[in-house]
Amino acid sequence: MKQWKSVLVVLVLLGLMVGCSAKRNPIVPSPETPDPVIAPRVNRDLIVLLPDPDGKVGTIRVTSKGGSQIIDKPEHATQVENVSEPPTPPKPIGEREITSVFGPALSAQPDLKARFVSIVLLFDRDTTNLTRESKKLLPEVVRTIRDRKSSEVYVTGHTDRVGAEDYNSALSSRRADTVRDFLVSTGVKSSVLVVSFHGETMPLVYTEDEVPEPRNRRVEVIVR
Repeated sequence: MKQWKSVLVVLVLLGLMVGCSAKRNPIVPSPETPDPVIAPRVNRDLIVLLPDPDGKVGTIRVTSKGGSQIIDKPEHATQVENVSEPPTPPKPIGEREITSVFGPALSAQPDLKARFVSIVLLFDRDTTNLTRESKKLLPEVVRTIRDRKSSEVYVTGHTDRVGAEDYNSALSSRRADTVRDFLVSTGVKSSVLVVSFHGETMPLVYTEDEVPEPRNRRVEVIVR
């Protein structure tokens, strides 16, 4: 069985690091024999992408000194066996192995569904106009806030990486304000809304600069 130096489970909202090491008995050479040559222990890091409790899957980029790999499929993993070499290409990891390696960490996680509800609203490119599909989600956002009698609703704006950083920062702010104004117009108290924006700095899906990505043009509404 492989021994992992550290193990990392990655989710859109929660990450857990689990470390384990095998116990080894010290080797004491006798006076009659030369010191034994002990092979260096190989340390490996295993990184696995798991879906959120609601089934959504994000994207992560794993980087070492030797290069990087992107994981964008659920239950796929990469290994960093040597920091001077790139991570291994992502490949599927079976449920049995996930349970075997990550079981204690996963069982210790809180019930996130009971703690909050997250709804992602998408926008047309370079505008504050919601997509047609996201407009249909607005009644659900309002209903969720009322049903949970929430006193904390987080409204956070984002953009993709097309355009200058300063421009995208301002655009993400306007998108967050658009959703806030809508919620207030339906009777949600402004005092429960916590509005923020991050421009292009926190993508849901990693891309290179100037690459359009519809899933990053968003406002995330988290209802506690």
